[in-house]
Amino acid sequence: MKFAVIGAGGIGCYYAARLIQSGHDVTLVARGAHLQAMQARGLEIKHAELVFKQSVNAMSLDGWFKETDPDQLDVIIVCLKGMQTKAFSEQLEAWLKLFPKADTPFVLSLQNGVDNEQQLNSILPKGSVLGGIARRIGAHIVQPGVVESIGPAQVILGLWPNDPANDVAISEKIKLIADCFNAAKIPTEVSADINKELWRKLIINNGVNPLCALLEMETGEATPREDLKPLIRGAMKEAVLAAKANGVELTSDDLEEMLELISTFDSIKPSMLVDREKQRPLEIEEICGVVIRGCEKMGEDAPYNRTISTLLRIAIENPQA
Repeated sequence: MKFAVIGAGGIGCYYAARLIQSGHDVTLVARGAHLQAMQARGLEIKHAELVFKQSVNAMSLDGWFKETDPDQLDVIIVCLKGMQTKAFSEQLEAWLKLFPKADTPFVLSLQNGVDNEQQLNSILPKGSVLGGIARRIGAHIVQPGVVESIGPAQVILGLWPNDPANDVAISEKIKLIADCFNAAKIPTEVSADINKELWRKLIINNGVNPLCALLEMETGEATPREDLKPLIRGAMKEAVLAAKANGVELTSDDLEEMLELISTFDSIKPSMLVDREKQRPLEIEEICGVVIRGCEKMGEDAPYNRTISTLLRIAIENPQA
């Protein structure tokens, strides 16, 4: 199959490498020194079960839009930060209008947050947006062109929004993508309710990502601490309530399962901690703001998310404080 990975950072590069090794045609879309390094020296992935160091097809986003025809692609995998989705959606819409007779490829979001699919769906034809979750993976650029990754790097994907009519043709195409991923040693499941899976993933992100960024701790340092457990669990409970405000019913079992998952996974630097260290914008609105707004819809406050996100904003604004 033919893929483009938009936002080929740590996670995007890991999945791209797996697909390339499996014989697929993959274009990595990146920027800055990382893009220049991949164009000059190729991509290296350091993972306990993957040896990858070779030339790759890497391009800038502007270059990719100029040189690519939608008919050349089967799947566009989006790995951008959540705050970049709106701008990318607008670029994607303008690009697709240049090819009115072309088939729109699937657009698979593997991003943090629960709003990305809605933004993509607002500009793309029905049946072309796939929600996705990258689970049990830690992956970061350690130097331009070099990515360190840990974990089995599972994927859960499904049509967004959920398709109650169960369109057979679309379902078969989605199964082909999942089969392709599994053959490339990316353990992948297809979900009939991907929106629920996105909110389950948000429970994890909400519980540990901003807190670890605030305290500058890895997950393996934060989750065993008795003094932090009430904060982690409190933030997660707020995410469960916010899900209900958005029509997704989660239970205490979902919370406990997600807490167990992050507590038993290898210690990693969550993405917000890495972004803070590299002085990049943090996905505070996409991970905390959506929960605060959801709780407010339910007539409740979200004191854990409000406190942690506020302290995190202050810490970023006043790095010496």
